[in-house]
Amino acid sequence: SFIISSTNAFVPLSKYANVSSKSTLKPITLVKMSDEAEDPFDMMISIPPTSSGLIAELKLKPILEVPSTMVEVRYKLPFGLDVAPKEGLAVCTKDGAGGEKIGDVLRFTSQWTMGLPRGNGLVSTAASFSGAIGWQCSLFDVTKASSWEEVVQALTSNVDSRTDEVVLLFERPIASD
Repeated sequence: SFIISSTNAFVPLSKYANVSSKSTLKPITLVKMSDEAEDPFDMMISIPPTSSGLIAELKLKPILEVPSTMVEVRYKLPFGLDVAPKEGLAVCTKDGAGGEKIGDVLRFTSQWTMGLPRGNGLVSTAASFSGAIGWQCSLFDVTKASSWEEVVQALTSNVDSRTDEVVLLFERPIASD
């Protein structure tokens, strides 16, 4: 399985917010805009499905050579997305209902792969020792894909038998006035 190296942790959402297991979780997006190419983006992203209670803490370096910001887009399944390969990047070709805009660069997508259970509880530890595997969600770094087919495979792994949503992270150039 592939888990991005810039993720600091997958932790229960309740560590960061006072929520009960019955409450409706809203996506959390904390983004620091980048004025310089070297300033990293600091983000906290809720990991699908919406009931997982897990978040990923990310620190990302911008890939665009102009001031930019990160945009989190979530779609319920099924979803549509208009991106195409352009100069080694996955670039949005049509404005979408989720907020993506023409020219946005797809940086990450939620991806489902088979793997051992994560966590530090008794059940996950026992399942790991017994070899139990199952579908797990991670964030796929689109910029590190070795082929366009890898990007398509990651996007299409988000199916309703595994999750209720897909998470997409775009880097957007900030318009200069």
